[in-house]
Amino acid sequence: MITIYQKSRKGKLFSAIEKPFQTEEELEKHIMANTGILSDIFIINRRIMAGSRKDIPDMVGVDRDNNIVVIENKNVQVSEDILPQILRYAIWAQTNPDSIRAMWLEAKNRPEDIEIDWDNVSIRLIVLAPSIKQSVIKLLNQINYRVELIEVKRYQLRNEEFILLNKLEQEQEVTKTARGLEIYNEKFYKSRLNSESVDMFYQVINKVDQIIKENRWNLEKKFNKNYVGYKVGFFNVFGIHWLSSKSFSFFFKVPKNKFNRIRRLCSYEMDYDDLWKQAWLKYTDKIKIVKLKMVFKEVF
Repeated sequence: MITIYQKSRKGKLFSAIEKPFQTEEELEKHIMANTGILSDIFIINRRIMAGSRKDIPDMVGVDRDNNIVVIENKNVQVSEDILPQILRYAIWAQTNPDSIRAMWLEAKNRPEDIEIDWDNVSIRLIVLAPSIKQSVIKLLNQINYRVELIEVKRYQLRNEEFILLNKLEQEQEVTKTARGLEIYNEKFYKSRLNSESVDMFYQVINKVDQIIKENRWNLEKKFNKNYVGYKVGFFNVFGIHWLSSKSFSFFFKVPKNKFNRIRRLCSYEMDYDDLWKQAWLKYTDKIKIVKLKMVFKEVF
């Protein structure tokens, strides 16, 4: 059981009250309105017919790692009964990339920095629910798709609302054979991108790592197909994203109402991406990483 408290200036404690979503539709609308919950995914469409009438994925999207993302929202505790359902979604997505590609091409505000190789897509499944049984996690070892289980709870504390996300970790079995999982490292990037640019990419990462170490910031670094992200818990705080085979940019996850402050702290020209809710700065060899220290600190 999780209890959230807020301490006032006078030392009084206020307890948060859980405020469950009343319907799956309310949960879905909340996710769509708050893009930070699924910040790395561009939602193409909602309520897609996938084969039979009962098989309707709540959301279908894509991410920067060439995944088709199928999202299922539940407003009740999820049991192992969810597995056949999401497997049907996965098979539908795997066998109907042309249909999803058509949705992508028709989507409004399609991000220009995502390029999908439709002949080589992977499937990523996400389940969002207030609680998920442990038996579901154990059974994931029998599924050859990437599945993410995320518990979503909403709390009310005085006049403020809080969303608590808990990403459940899948137990790894040593004897399980991996299904062609990529290792995103220097060798991987150099096989697809300009070699000299990859060298520069890693030099920049090392300088950022040094700033993080000097300031003792508790950040997790994670390499992905098209970017490296620095995370606090579930969320990316900032990172470095490939724009092309020879260029990359910094991104900083901040709401637009804080962009002007971030921009004033930066010694270089920055822009804002409304779609991904982030400030960004294209890297050139004229940029001194140490001069971005205050920006890193502000978004952290």
